[in-house]
Amino acid sequence: MKKIRIASIVLALAMAVVVIAGCAPAAKPTAAPAKKLVFGISNPWIGSEWRSQMLANFEQACKELGIGTVVEHADTDVPGQIAQINRLIAKGVDAILINPADIAALKPVIAEANKQGITVVIIDAEIPGDDHINVVINQKEWASISMRWLVAKLGGKGNIVTIEGYLGHPANEYRMKGVAEVLAANPGIKLVGHDTGQWDPATAQKVATNFIAANPGLNGIWTQDGMAEATLLAVQASGLSYEKWPQVVCEARASGLRTWQKMIDEHPNFDCVAVINPPGCAYDAVYIAYNLLQGKKIDPAKLGGQFGNTIYKPLTTITNSNMPEWLKSVEGKPDGYTLDKFMTPAEIAALFK
Repeated sequence: MKKIRIASIVLALAMAVVVIAGCAPAAKPTAAPAKKLVFGISNPWIGSEWRSQMLANFEQACKELGIGTVVEHADTDVPGQIAQINRLIAKGVDAILINPADIAALKPVIAEANKQGITVVIIDAEIPGDDHINVVINQKEWASISMRWLVAKLGGKGNIVTIEGYLGHPANEYRMKGVAEVLAANPGIKLVGHDTGQWDPATAQKVATNFIAANPGLNGIWTQDGMAEATLLAVQASGLSYEKWPQVVCEARASGLRTWQKMIDEHPNFDCVAVINPPGCAYDAVYIAYNLLQGKKIDPAKLGGQFGNTIYKPLTTITNSNMPEWLKSVEGKPDGYTLDKFMTPAEIAALFK
């Protein structure tokens, strides 16, 4: 009797399984999860707060889009940057952002990345070629704006000195071309001294101090971002009366605006200019690369620049009239914070056909 009862139970269970299986819907095939995108960035110079902010913008944009990141960030020379890019290629990243240390030398490795199906976007300086796009400001015009302002402030006459950035860097080279063109168009302005501050405030302050001592009656000093505040501090510490200060340009950074305001508080007729060089180019470049990887095509009409492969970010100039507004925007920001601007989603979308 016990064996019959057990057999009946087993049979009933088996029949139930058959009924349940017959009523259950067929299992749907599970779609393979989409491959997570990974973006790399190559930065060959770490001695700059601007570069640190650029990298933070890169990471932020990738985080917003759910993109993994590989960062090559170290002080290195041009062969070292080529090695950085080759490592990113070897890791199979989907896109590479490059802040270039050289124009011509990087072309072969950019071509190799393109050959491997990797989207390449150059930031901070333009490089010719149809295997990548540049997302930058117009560095030449960036420098020309403040130099034209300085010329106008001096009434088209006077002796000035210039302090450039890192020798050989593409952005610096483009900037100095702009400066040279403005000076050529204004023969009343005499360039009596020129040196490099290496985009280092301490170096720039020392260079400016030496120029002031060696050129009595100096009328103006032009320099670049990262060095302008240091130059102003050199003028302030020179021992010259305010009326004999050479005219300077100012800094589009939090500390630069704070020093600018301090000068106005002490000398109400102090006048200055600064042009924003936004590290947000890295943020924008991530979104542009992401859209390209979704199969979208950039509208050729949106590309320009000297090589026809560039998306220019708009330039923003700060003068005494709008400086208080920008100063308010950096409340709570560290002194090294660079004034920044990002393209809006609508502006990004408008780049594509």
